[in-house]
Amino acid sequence: MRIIACALVIVLAASIGLADHITLATGGKPAATIVIPAQANDKERLAAEDLKHYVQAICGVELPINADGRAVTGTGLYVGNCEPTQDGDIPGGDLNPETYAITVRDGSIFFNGRYPTPTHFAVSTFIQDTLGVRWFAPGDEWEWVPEGAAGELSVEAESLTWTPTTSPRIWSGHQWTDDWKTWSLRNKSVVSEIVPRRQFQNRIHAVLPPSKYGESHPEYYPLIGRKRWVPPDDGFRYWRPCESNPEVQQVILDYIRAYFDANPTADSFSLGMDDISHLCGCENCRAWDPSPDSLEKRELSDRHYRFVNLIAGEIAKTHPDRYIGTLIYNIARNLPQNVDMLEPNVFGFITETSALWWQEGRKQADHDLTREWAKRCRHLSRYDYYGMGTMTPRVYPHAIDEQIKFDKSLGVEGMYIEVYTFLPNTAPMIYATARLQVDHTLDVDELLWDFYAKMYGPSARTMKDYYDLLERSWNTPREGRTGWVHRNLTMQALAMSPEDIDAGFVLLNRALAEADSELVRDRIKTVRAGLRYGSFPIKAYGLSQELGRLAVRDEASARRALEGAAEMGRLASDRVRFWEAALRRDDLLGANLRGLTEMGYLAGGQSATVEGGAWTAAVKALMWYSENAPDRLRAVTQDVIDSGRENEGSRLVSDWVWVLQNDAQNLLANSDFEDTGENTERAERDWATEGAPKGWSTWASGGRGVLGLAAAMGRAGSTAATIRDTGNACFLQGVPVKPGERYLLTGWVRAVNAEASAKVTLSIRYNKEGGGWHPRQDLEPRTAVDGDIGDWEPLVLTVTIPEGAVRLIVMPGANGLNGDAVALHDDIALYRLPE
Repeated sequence: MRIIACALVIVLAASIGLADHITLATGGKPAATIVIPAQANDKERLAAEDLKHYVQAICGVELPINADGRAVTGTGLYVGNCEPTQDGDIPGGDLNPETYAITVRDGSIFFNGRYPTPTHFAVSTFIQDTLGVRWFAPGDEWEWVPEGAAGELSVEAESLTWTPTTSPRIWSGHQWTDDWKTWSLRNKSVVSEIVPRRQFQNRIHAVLPPSKYGESHPEYYPLIGRKRWVPPDDGFRYWRPCESNPEVQQVILDYIRAYFDANPTADSFSLGMDDISHLCGCENCRAWDPSPDSLEKRELSDRHYRFVNLIAGEIAKTHPDRYIGTLIYNIARNLPQNVDMLEPNVFGFITETSALWWQEGRKQADHDLTREWAKRCRHLSRYDYYGMGTMTPRVYPHAIDEQIKFDKSLGVEGMYIEVYTFLPNTAPMIYATARLQVDHTLDVDELLWDFYAKMYGPSARTMKDYYDLLERSWNTPREGRTGWVHRNLTMQALAMSPEDIDAGFVLLNRALAEADSELVRDRIKTVRAGLRYGSFPIKAYGLSQELGRLAVRDEASARRALEGAAEMGRLASDRVRFWEAALRRDDLLGANLRGLTEMGYLAGGQSATVEGGAWTAAVKALMWYSENAPDRLRAVTQDVIDSGRENEGSRLVSDWVWVLQNDAQNLLANSDFEDTGENTERAERDWATEGAPKGWSTWASGGRGVLGLAAAMGRAGSTAATIRDTGNACFLQGVPVKPGERYLLTGWVRAVNAEASAKVTLSIRYNKEGGGWHPRQDLEPRTAVDGDIGDWEPLVLTVTIPEGAVRLIVMPGANGLNGDAVALHDDIALYRLPE
């Protein structure tokens, strides 16, 4: 345990005069005993050990723990329901189940909740607010323990009953290791055993499993086109049933009532709608929509909330103390036109992305929508996305503070956060978030300064300047930036400018020089390594953009392209070495990277999207030489190859030359899209083959997208594959592979009438044994060009098949196409490379 020396100031509340003076240690001996029940639960035992540990860390005295629950002579620190615990020490049953209490009486302190986790909350509150300990980030390196007088410890303690002002607090993606789990518990960023109004996420697929109803009642499932679509398996959840069907409604009601009867402590059941792709188009369901084309526009709030109200109203008749939950999101986020109020027993979690409030008008639009929903939904909670697995700085603590305080002004109750953050960049922000959720009236700047002062000592002011720089940079609009960074390395690269990266390193190096201890230096080095990790895509993207727009028309421009590719190769080599070493680090950065990697959230596999402009330029240069000076082809590419054989860029150039010189076999069927015959293959999962080119399948997010073929629009007046009117869509073709094999994927792309923000993409994903997606999405590469390209451009990827992959899926695609914009693909080729 590392302890930073400081004067020990111990208070619990502003009213010091009302507090009791409690001595915990004196003369080097314990003056209090920790007591837990004889049948203590894990949380009570953990709380007692924490109390013992931090008292000893502060004053050097080890308090005894009695595990029999009995009253002790002298001062007792009673954790849980012990023998002298009175009814009034335990929060009443009329209070929120997450309420906890600290009761000071008769010279002892009683820590209680109605459930194990709130009891731990009581103890951790005492350790934090009375003993002065801080848990700023996971791990011993990031905690702060005040140094008291050796052998002496007295406190001013006051009774407290507290309900976290945000309840429930659901954090997804912030429990990678035992240290992270412990941090979350101590900072109360976990849900209690019982929480109010929790269930709101998609569960409808469990109510109507196709294994039970698929054959006997296909009419329960959505009508798509002219056919009832039955889900491929019980686990597929991106669909809604035929909600206007009375039989479906009755099955759902029966299921919910049986669930509540079997689970008496469950207060809610979810009818929430999330990323749904399959929705019913029958006449009766469409009659619930406000417009004939609502389904096509995916504006389905009316039908969804009419259905939710119908079910909730019936449930209230038999289970008046239970709730129906829903997610106010996506196709059901906007206000319904014909549903003025949700039933009193309905609660909703409304989504927003406060990280994007730097966009003009975004915050006001979010506030306006929340205000209106607060009028229509009696129990409203928040859903937000704080981290999205981005490796580049995404720092905006003041927006989070404003969001929480605004929500509380409207009576918003709970919050679900998709955290998935990068703590070397965001630890102060995440710490402040945890504290604000427990008490939204706290001052965010005081919380942040508490972090800086205690973690960085004499470097605190410089570190504040550093984090302020990250926040300003995140909140700065940039050309081409939309801000949606989830698994999108291009948007992550635009989160901060290269100039701000340089300024950040200057500040961190200054802070290192100011530091007065090895511990503070270690913390700053971890932060600096985190910035370096994310600096690679930011630095690479600018160079990639420059080279991607380079017109290769003569030997001079061809040489510039190859020189730029060599420069990118050196940068990529540094990236590969640093990223591989960072994953093995035994610190906050290493743990964070391993956690995000396990989730498949890191977008490192998309390095080609931020470096690919260099490889596109190199391929155009190689083509120029192959057509105009083939005798010099090998010599002029050697610099690129030698720039870093271990990175995908230099390998790509070498592999492309090998393909040219060895007449390699293309493994894809109908790769030039010239076979325009009917595709009769059976579609997989949520893919489609009807209308798709032979040998290919199609997929479109939410069913939105027009994919097909166009004669005379290919590279040489041939047929091209086309994508129109889509948020995200692609063609797909699979090829059997084995781990360790290497492949080169090439394709030609073009966009017509598209905005610069649109993307024409070439991606690879993997199937594991049994047909599901491979879990390591971070190993699946993707490259793209902006929608404003005017002529055909090559895209290239190289891959080494990871362990567990049995099939490679080639995915030429596009996103962000509106109006008459069209993306074109032609001459897609996949080559097996030599080992």
